[in-house]
Amino acid sequence: MNLNFDVINPVFNLSSKNIKTINEIETFLKDAKKQKLKKFVRKKSQVRSVYSSLAIENNSLSLEDVNKISNNISVSGKRKEIQEVKNAIELYENIVSYNWRKEKDLNKAHKVLMKYFDDDNGNYRKHGEGVKRGKKIVFIAPESTIVPDLMKSLFKYIKNNEKKIHPLVLSSIFHYYFVYIHPYTDGNGRVARFWVSLMLTDYNEAFTYLPFEETIYKHRKEYYKSIESCHLNGNANVFITFMLKIIKETIINTTQETTQKKINNSQKKIIELIKENPSVTRKEMAEKIGISDDGIKYNLNKLKQMNILTRVGSDRSGTWKISK
Repeated sequence: MNLNFDVINPVFNLSSKNIKTINEIETFLKDAKKQKLKKFVRKKSQVRSVYSSLAIENNSLSLEDVNKISNNISVSGKRKEIQEVKNAIELYENIVSYNWRKEKDLNKAHKVLMKYFDDDNGNYRKHGEGVKRGKKIVFIAPESTIVPDLMKSLFKYIKNNEKKIHPLVLSSIFHYYFVYIHPYTDGNGRVARFWVSLMLTDYNEAFTYLPFEETIYKHRKEYYKSIESCHLNGNANVFITFMLKIIKETIINTTQETTQKKINNSQKKIIELIKENPSVTRKEMAEKIGISDDGIKYNLNKLKQMNILTRVGSDRSGTWKISK
């Protein structure tokens, strides 16, 4: 790590593969811009971002629970986890209120995200901090006394390089070095991912419906491994490569979902059963199709994500509705 006491100097080099990925993402974004996505798609993407970012931190609430909370519907669960979801939803719903160039806005975002949890919400930590994997300490963060200066230095860097470094790379640089500084007592990962979302949305409006957090959650082991590799290597190269891959995969998956609703054979059979009987239960579906209850649950969630199915009424006595 190229640190000069209280100044942070990001170190990175873009490979030819990185540049190729950036060009591919630019092409995908141009294609995505041609799509006229409805407002509910953006809302749905926001819910998926919140769910995934919290799931990375081991929040056990389901995507369906998060969706219900976003629509002010009560769910059962741990009070702390429900509050985490409410805080994150409030933050993402007001994303346009924040400016990624302003350090004070970062602290405001942290205060919302960690509301009701810690006494130092919205303020940098005043104690040592480390990261554990199981019982093993894998990283010791910089001393708390230099955190304010390191953060000022990081914000100065991203503002000064806004027009010099590609936004996809600049957001990844911020993400990694923010996690390295680990400025808060808790919520560092969640704030980092929100800030990246903010930076990317400012760069291209398409990111308002591209839940990259969902793809990070899918590759969460690699996510942590790439961060740890950068700690060891003293540069952000591995993490930049990882994030470019994540963003590219997110765009490909999202555009496929919105342009061509690809459904598998099990999903086709589920739709046929619902056409015959909108009140059909998961157990009945599993018996007739010949797959497990978990398989039915997975495919139902996929059909709901593709806006092919909606649930009307309660889980126990409601019915399924097939979208036109």
